[in-house]
Amino acid sequence: MNNDSPSSRLPSFCSENLCGTLDRLGVPRESKWRGLILYMRSIKDYDFLDAEQKELIQKLVVSVLREKDFSETKFSEVVRQNEHILHDPWRRKVAASLKEAAKLVGEMYQIMGRRRGDVEDLEAATVQAVESGKELDEVLSDIRKGFHDMVADMEKDVDILQELSLTDPLTGIGNRRAFDQAAVEAMETAGRLREPLGLLMIDIDHFKQFNDEHGHRIGDQALATVGSLLKGLTEEHEAGQNILPTRYGGEEFAVILSGFSKTQAGDLAEIIRGKIGRYHFVIRDLAGQMITAGIKIEVSIGVAELLQDCGMAADLAHLVEAADRALYQAKNQGRNRVCLYDPSWVMDGGGRKA
Repeated sequence: MNNDSPSSRLPSFCSENLCGTLDRLGVPRESKWRGLILYMRSIKDYDFLDAEQKELIQKLVVSVLREKDFSETKFSEVVRQNEHILHDPWRRKVAASLKEAAKLVGEMYQIMGRRRGDVEDLEAATVQAVESGKELDEVLSDIRKGFHDMVADMEKDVDILQELSLTDPLTGIGNRRAFDQAAVEAMETAGRLREPLGLLMIDIDHFKQFNDEHGHRIGDQALATVGSLLKGLTEEHEAGQNILPTRYGGEEFAVILSGFSKTQAGDLAEIIRGKIGRYHFVIRDLAGQMITAGIKIEVSIGVAELLQDCGMAADLAHLVEAADRALYQAKNQGRNRVCLYDPSWVMDGGGRKA
């Protein structure tokens, strides 16, 4: 019996209904195009991609099917576009890290330059003290004071470098390194005292589109403004509570909330979302003249609480994952909203980061 029907020749990775749909759309059978399109359609199941990446890839698939150009040239172009979407967030993070490192190196060179001058001044002061004809005890006292002052200045330099290494230069709040360090300390304290510890993961909605429309200078202004608004909340809390905002990376911020229950963290998240949403940006040219006013941004926020949401796996990775899943839910439900993590997502497979 000849079993060479069209359905029997379907690729193993393609169901009959799906391949039938691709047939109607004109995608060539037994071609690399079919494999590429099926892969791009399944991108929604990939946890390592964010919501914006998935949206861009889905739009790329739609454009391919609409244009119906299945040439070799078009295939190479689509592969390049897909790779650019996949790698772009990592390129931005690397660029931001290099920029931060360059600033830190620059500060170190400035400090080293100042200290070199101080050493030369100390040398001159020592020679002058020896040649002054003063009593030996007085000469030694002057030299000792010079070295004491230099050591004090060098200790200040160490503090400055330490602060720089933990500060995001654009927003003025803590960087990812500061977050990792502070979160571990906060978790140890919360675990020891059995106190609540909340975490907010905040992401600016459609930030790439905002950058493309207004330029990176205004994008940096938006990031700095969000950082400033978050920093302004640090004094607005009750006794026994502490708020530490940090820039987690790119357009994503993390806020550590010591002493906050999940409900309290959710209430604060709504305050943050409202403050950012009400802020109006003004674009000025290099001469200071206003070009555009009334520009607004919105954020999505995921909320998690250590003891409620991490169970026995109460470590930093699980707390961040819980808040990240809640952030994805907020974006998946339409963005510009706050979502509290629900432990039942682990059971039903919902709430995965995308």
